[in-house]
Amino acid sequence: MKIASILLMFVFAMSLTFGQSDIANVKHGGGVQMDTIPPMGFPYPQLFNFNYSTVNQPLMNGGTVGAMFVNGKYYFNRWNGTSIYRYNPDGTGGGPGTLSDSLIYAGSIRDLATDGTRLFGGNAATGIIEIDPNTGATVKSFTLTGGSTRAIAWDATRKGFWNTGFSGNLLFHDTTGTLQKTITSTLTGKYGMAFDSVQGMPAYLWVWNQASTTTNSLHKYNIETGLEEISFVFTLPGTSIGTAGGAEICVKDGNFLLLLNYQNFALVGYDIGDFIVPVEFSSFSASTVGSDVILNWSTATEKNNQGFEVLRKTGNGEFTVIGYIQGNGTSLSPQNYSYVEKNVPTGQHSYRLRQIDFDGSYAFSSVVEIDVTAPTQFELSQNFPNPFNPATTISFNLAVDSKVTLKVFNTLGQEISVLANASYAAGTYNLSFDASSLTSGLYLYSLEAIGVDGTNYKSTKKMILNK
Repeated sequence: MKIASILLMFVFAMSLTFGQSDIANVKHGGGVQMDTIPPMGFPYPQLFNFNYSTVNQPLMNGGTVGAMFVNGKYYFNRWNGTSIYRYNPDGTGGGPGTLSDSLIYAGSIRDLATDGTRLFGGNAATGIIEIDPNTGATVKSFTLTGGSTRAIAWDATRKGFWNTGFSGNLLFHDTTGTLQKTITSTLTGKYGMAFDSVQGMPAYLWVWNQASTTTNSLHKYNIETGLEEISFVFTLPGTSIGTAGGAEICVKDGNFLLLLNYQNFALVGYDIGDFIVPVEFSSFSASTVGSDVILNWSTATEKNNQGFEVLRKTGNGEFTVIGYIQGNGTSLSPQNYSYVEKNVPTGQHSYRLRQIDFDGSYAFSSVVEIDVTAPTQFELSQNFPNPFNPATTISFNLAVDSKVTLKVFNTLGQEISVLANASYAAGTYNLSFDASSLTSGLYLYSLEAIGVDGTNYKSTKKMILNK
């Protein structure tokens, strides 16, 4: 909401509402840290209150609605501008303190959400954009069928977006934009929304609502039942000052942090409980065999561990899911895991794991980097295993892009199978040969590779089928 009278009313509102201001806590580029009076019965301690309406450089009080903590910084976005301001967590109570930097982004974004790696922003219509949290650049966009994105939240369990307008119901759309679930809501001033999945508890949606010109209201919905379980009313510092803006639940210093933005006025952080990481990682490493990347990791303990998503990022791209490994539930003894990604393109790659609990909560591993290099020469390797029954793997290296033919023959020279007859980029390849229909005996496999540089490589090796 645009507040025309904010500068005239601010001093008066401060004198009525705040009793514990600490001017000594002013940071360079930061605001005054203050304590507000929470509503009666509000059970969550206030960790900080960052009053950014007093910040002049950069000027933040016009259109600032952001409520986000990601990559170790607080993000403040302006819906009526194209700036995102990032603050270090060195203020009172671990809140925003010194200005880190600013980013240019698409603008017109009200509420922000995150999946722990990326930022998502709702444009108050039917669109959501994915934002690179390090550059502000738009990575991709989503259009929600019948959706409204005044407020959004990323659902880590269902892998999609909760979204709503000022009025109307709370809607869940998957990443294709298809409506999957609806929660009935009669609120008429919704502006921020946060997804909450604490281990061992039901999943919730928190909705930050502009209730009137003098109050905001916070509502907690049970996602499974669709029922509102509790609500709280917050009195504003002054008429139409600090109306509800963005909202988010983030993990900081081992706790779940509820962030509420009092639009154009302040960002307040509330401690809503411990964040229990269900898995304790003890190691995570990456190695290469040819063009295959082998990931190995271990856990010291596990609690309700459903499994691990394996994510890869190439160069300066974004992390994408490439595989999944089942977890071991609850375990007090060390567990070892391995994942092999075959035929990885040449270049530098980063890998990380997203450990997912049975209730949908998740945690990330550290990031490991590996460099996959192209082979320097052509080579046909001995099949493995050998002897084999009934399947074996045949590997070969290509020094340059090549037209490849790989065939299997019997000892009479009769062609048994064609495993490859296509163009391949330079690299290492592993092809499987299944001999279930063949009789025991000696077989030959022959490779011919014609490189784009004119190289003509030929090699033949023997293998034994032993049934």
